[in-house]
Amino acid sequence: MHYFLYSILLTILLISALPFLLWKHVSTPKYRGTIKQRFGFSLPELPNNNKQRIWIHAVSVGETIAAKGIVEKLLVEFPNHEIFLSTVTKTGQQVAKEKLNGLTATFYLPIDFQWIVKRVVDHIQPQFFVVMETELWPNLFHALQQKKIPVFTINGRLSPGSFKQYYRFRFFMAKFLQPVELFAMQSSMDAQRMAKIGGASKRIINTGNLKYDQALKTASLHEMEQLAEKIAKPSAPVWIAASTHPGEEEQVLAVYLRLLEKVPALKLILTPRHPERSDKIAKLIKNTGCGYVSITKIQGEWSEPILLVDQVGWLTRLYGYAQVAYVGGSLIPHGGQNILEPAAWSIPPVFGPHTFNFKDATQQILEADGGVKVEDENSLYNTMLDLLTYEEKRTVMGQNAFKVVKANTGALDRTVAAIVETINRGQPL
Repeated sequence: MHYFLYSILLTILLISALPFLLWKHVSTPKYRGTIKQRFGFSLPELPNNNKQRIWIHAVSVGETIAAKGIVEKLLVEFPNHEIFLSTVTKTGQQVAKEKLNGLTATFYLPIDFQWIVKRVVDHIQPQFFVVMETELWPNLFHALQQKKIPVFTINGRLSPGSFKQYYRFRFFMAKFLQPVELFAMQSSMDAQRMAKIGGASKRIINTGNLKYDQALKTASLHEMEQLAEKIAKPSAPVWIAASTHPGEEEQVLAVYLRLLEKVPALKLILTPRHPERSDKIAKLIKNTGCGYVSITKIQGEWSEPILLVDQVGWLTRLYGYAQVAYVGGSLIPHGGQNILEPAAWSIPPVFGPHTFNFKDATQQILEADGGVKVEDENSLYNTMLDLLTYEEKRTVMGQNAFKVVKANTGALDRTVAAIVETINRGQPL
């Protein structure tokens, strides 16, 4: 009954959203070329060998990057396996192909209808399934359970909003979560929330946040050489505004114009969370009267005041060019993006009041005096001016931020150890 009601609701939602989805498919490049796989067709060809398979699912860019270490470690622990990775977004696919070595194939996650997910499960036939963070797909999980394929939720997180919604339907959630063998959660709070919405306590553990481990893996020498070939490192001070969302670019640009009055040589790297928004952001930049160049166009010297990053795959490297950083998704109520990446470069992260996606990391960095929380555009200006003016203060804060990241590593080893132990035991926890 649970799955029947869920499927009915999903059908109603899909039919209601169909005109919008068709319009998006026609008008937006990132939605094109994905339909067949979302309906379980045109799936990756399976190599003609006797290797078993692991299926990992990561929604988009952030989860895909966090999966890098998992892919590498699982290939060590299971050398005779192949790894297939699914994502929801095209940018996730792009990052997977560029950043994740060792994958056999990537594909788009199928729509969660029983007949579709069963087709995909029958095609991939994984030994086990790993889902990054807390993506819950009841019919997919059920199809895997029917084939006796273990499901692992790793780096699990439940935001206050998600927890509130799931808790309302905890009667259904207990049934939908039953196929999951192990919930490896980011924090004790996330573990408690998972138990409250229906996850069995004996299957829930706190392994920590994989993003600490991943953050420490900053860009390689080869990647920095690639960056230097494309963009020569400027001698001027650089402010990077990372993973910004609608409503933030306007504030960042306004602050930048004010900062230029005090620091005339200052350059700005503006990196939207979704690169497909770059055309709109370019118009905002033009309205300021500042010159800019996009990263897809630049080759060599960076002479313009602003660099617009309209392509994925560059952000973690570009931190190596910056002295100060604002991390987006936090001046607007989105929940914040990854503050650990600048911290790993010993750059004190500056962020707004909305950081529930990185609650523990935010708290630890603030307590260590390794970053700054700002409340609005004006306090962002004051903070950036302060950090640009006082190099020693900026350096000490950056070192403090790095220490927080380093002290919290280990989630990767704990997570993989828990997966291996469960697989070797050969029975549900």
